[in-house]
Amino acid sequence: MTRRSSQEWQQLIDAQEASDMTIAQFCHTHHINQSTFYLQRKKRQALSLPQTSPQWLPIDSMTSHRPAMRQWQIELTLPNGVVLNMSRDG
Repeated sequence: MTRRSSQEWQQLIDAQEASDMTIAQFCHTHHINQSTFYLQRKKRQALSLPQTSPQWLPIDSMTSHRPAMRQWQIELTLPNGVVLNMSRDG
């Protein structure tokens, strides 16, 4: 198993993107485990994204321009079977 530095991984990722090869072809040619390549690419993409915190608005401020919308109900069903219900009565 070859240990590569962060800079070496970035160079490999850049080289693959500049090539005409698919990731599978590139990894085979350069004797790189394809899963490791995807993992390293994902790590670098996550590092390059700006870290921002979500901007939350109170429900009232979103509906204040619509006085008739005083009552609402939201149901969110998650893949694990959990159901979240939120509602507001006028």
